[in-house]
Amino acid sequence: PAAATSPSGERRQPGRPGSPQGHGRQQNRVLLPVNLRGTGPGSPARRKAAMSPRSVSIADDPCCVAIFAAVAFVLSGSSIVVVNKTIVHDNGLHTPALVSSTGVLFTAVFTRALVWSGHVQVKRVAVRPAEFAFCKALPMGMAAAGSLYFGNMALIYLDAGFAQMFRAGMPALLLFVLWIFRERVTPSAVGFSLMMVFGSTLAALQQPNATPIGVIVQFTSMLCEALYCTGMQKFLQGLGFDTWDAGYYLYPANAMCCLLTSLLLEWPHVIAAHQVGLLHRQVPLLCLSGALGIMVNFSGMYLTQTTSSLYAKLLSIARSAALVLIFIANGEDFTMAQVVGYGICLSAFVGYTVLKQREIQQQQELQRRLQAEDSSPDPEPHGSDDYDSDEDPASPTDALLRLDLTKTMFWFAVCVVVAGAYQATIIGDLPACAPIFRELTAARRSAIASGGVPPTPYLAPMAVGVQAWAMDDEEGGGAAAIARGGRGGAALGASVSTRSVESSAKVLFLDDGRFLLHSRATGGLELARRAPETVLSSSWVVTSEQFGQVYLSSLDNQGGVTWLSCDLALSPYASEACLLWMTAAHWDRWTSELDVAGEYLFRRQGEPGLFLGAEGSRVVWSREATPFRVGDWVPEVCPLRGMTPSPRRYEDAEGEVTFTMTTFFHVYARSIMFRQALSSVFTHLKERDTYVREFLVVNDWYDGRSLAFNGTFTAPDLAQTRRDMLAFFPGCVGAGTQEAAQRPLGQRCTFVFKGPEERGQPKALNILLDLMRTKFWVHFEDDHVFYRDVYVSRLLAPMYDYPDSCWRRARDGEDKGCIRIAGVRLAGVRGLDGAEADDGFDLHDYHAPELLRDHEYVRELLAHGGFDDDHAHGWGRYEGVKAVPWPLFSLRPALHNLTYIKSLEAPLFHSGRPGRFSEDSRITDWSDSGHNYTFKWDFELEFAVRWARGGATLATLSPGVCMRDVSNGISSFERGRESR
Repeated sequence: PAAATSPSGERRQPGRPGSPQGHGRQQNRVLLPVNLRGTGPGSPARRKAAMSPRSVSIADDPCCVAIFAAVAFVLSGSSIVVVNKTIVHDNGLHTPALVSSTGVLFTAVFTRALVWSGHVQVKRVAVRPAEFAFCKALPMGMAAAGSLYFGNMALIYLDAGFAQMFRAGMPALLLFVLWIFRERVTPSAVGFSLMMVFGSTLAALQQPNATPIGVIVQFTSMLCEALYCTGMQKFLQGLGFDTWDAGYYLYPANAMCCLLTSLLLEWPHVIAAHQVGLLHRQVPLLCLSGALGIMVNFSGMYLTQTTSSLYAKLLSIARSAALVLIFIANGEDFTMAQVVGYGICLSAFVGYTVLKQREIQQQQELQRRLQAEDSSPDPEPHGSDDYDSDEDPASPTDALLRLDLTKTMFWFAVCVVVAGAYQATIIGDLPACAPIFRELTAARRSAIASGGVPPTPYLAPMAVGVQAWAMDDEEGGGAAAIARGGRGGAALGASVSTRSVESSAKVLFLDDGRFLLHSRATGGLELARRAPETVLSSSWVVTSEQFGQVYLSSLDNQGGVTWLSCDLALSPYASEACLLWMTAAHWDRWTSELDVAGEYLFRRQGEPGLFLGAEGSRVVWSREATPFRVGDWVPEVCPLRGMTPSPRRYEDAEGEVTFTMTTFFHVYARSIMFRQALSSVFTHLKERDTYVREFLVVNDWYDGRSLAFNGTFTAPDLAQTRRDMLAFFPGCVGAGTQEAAQRPLGQRCTFVFKGPEERGQPKALNILLDLMRTKFWVHFEDDHVFYRDVYVSRLLAPMYDYPDSCWRRARDGEDKGCIRIAGVRLAGVRGLDGAEADDGFDLHDYHAPELLRDHEYVRELLAHGGFDDDHAHGWGRYEGVKAVPWPLFSLRPALHNLTYIKSLEAPLFHSGRPGRFSEDSRITDWSDSGHNYTFKWDFELEFAVRWARGGATLATLSPGVCMRDVSNGISSFERGRESR
């Protein structure tokens, strides 16, 4: 017989069969693959092989086994695609690497379990185990991980029917790779394969729902699969191994690579998006996918061993055809070109099957002649050049190469799964099964929210140390049952002595306006005024197990929690928190008259005369108590005292305010910010039933899926995000632009869904201007959030209450010499002490510069984006003037005089309607001295120029609305001081 080929690539004589890895002293001995075909009938090797499961693994009729393997490959492959599509696409668990890893992990576990139990024996490799792991197993594992990861990812962007038909082009790619690696390919196989490629291409060209990124991802998957199939064919045919060997040596590397990819790219997103519960619900389907993966992998490897990897890929065309019929029956789109292409592919597959059957028959006839000629006993193998791991290594490097890294890869994959389940249980998104997990989860969630200062427990002190029971008079429950020691009701939970309560975020400050601040960087405390840029620096949470006995913990803008220790330092460990006695400074100081904050003392528990005190900017233990006011936390730039309504009622403005917002969810995080922003509006916007007629939200169009938190476009698509908008705000109506223009008068909340031809913010703003029917317009951004109540009457006050306002003069019949207030900014300047401030407004003494009436200068101003921050960009004859201050108007949150806006002139450049924004894309692109400049906000600047030329000015609320830009953490109060 022909000599066997070792994994090192050398042609060697058949070796002795080795014992299973891990049995006896031969554990680390490296042997050659066993070839039983040439052994004599009476040799010990033949007798041993006759008793092993490996000798009966091939049935008497190889054709029957091949047919059975082909049927199993088709059925299991079709089923696993449907199951994986259900998990990844339908159920929304966008973790293709994790889903892909189930099949290979189950295959590795299944094979190793059979080997460890003694039911299956595997051959030894003829090179050092570490060399085999790094040079053969790991590259194939990486190729398998890439194929499975990108293949499942493609299901996110493509219909499953198209994804499978596109894979019909796999034979051509596999032929090319086989040719590159000098594998034998017959001209007939090339002809039939190219014929199938033509059919699949014909079907793919007419696919109705294909996206470019989906095609690229699918092709990447196919390239990785071609490399993997070529390597598997060389392993099974060229090196003399079989399917059990592949499952034992190669699939641990496959599982490790898939799980490592999921650990790095997908698991952080699953944790951040709180999808662990969704993952837990997919466990039955994941197990089904793993079981089907065992069938797919072993049947595919057997077909590769007995025929070729090309035949296994061509067989998948028949599987794809069945899947296409299933998906079309379920309602997916299709064309006649797909049907014709499928027919061509099927015809070519039948022809290749007949050709391959003839080749198999010829090969079997040749094998029978060789066996008839070979009747001599096996010669003893020449093992002088075999690597023997029992010998002492010559160097530490040689000892390292002796390690069986495939076993390490297997246990690494198992540990990743166990560690992921442990982490998911600890973070509380999975139901804990083991008692230790239940204790850890309970410890993490030991504090529950409670009202009052200090936090008020939900159960009376008499219940401490005893079990709480539900009252049930008919069953003899209640307090009497507890007194009798009975169990007359349902258990409510454990003793309240093991359950803490905590307040919402609070602030602690002194009467002079200084706050108790914490710094994570220094780990210390200080008494100082709050600064806008130090978000959450004044926030504290009060935790209590018994009323009046509290712990103080701090929050920071990175999500960290630290505890105030008795050393007056911040500690990350709750066990080091200092127990304090918290009580009012006087019996009538539990709340203040203005209901901003009560006045409290903090005494160290166990030290009756030791209180928290102030010594300059330091916090110290003192014998003299320092009263601290305790109020609800608001952003550091907001006064603690909220806005109050205007004492006047403006009947002329009743029902004359429209509240608008523009949204664009191509980044999925913005849809979350939108929900938070609009919810804060509905929560904190007061007097809306009196003054606000309706709410209009314009949602822009985008293609494909949105950008997820992990940086991939795997988040929900446009249709899903719009369904989420309507589901999150029941009662709001979704409509297209034309339908919204015909909305009923009583419809108060409308989501305007733009089409692909209406993209862009200028278009969205013009749609709003066309839809609004009121005198006033409040425009809000989808990334701003109200933290305190906002009264519409306070926004209207500057226009109605300012003595020289044109709005007020017109009502009195005198409009000469008046000041036209065309808008009121919601942002303002915070109070000096950050605690209390009176409501008012400031009027900007603004007169538009004459240069804004010079079209040539305005063009130069737009070419610079309104600023002079590029010294290489000259101003021409306006070099001595450069940029004038921004002309007041902007799209930041404000109330606008809609009558004034609609009276403005048409855009100064290009086309446009009066009182509307310029939609011409050329307004943003400028060229000067061979350089190109793009300013996306120029449409806003051009509108602001026309707004200023109309002769209006702005008012700014003082202290302003308490809100925050949650997209970048910059408060509206801080932005209000900028020039723009």
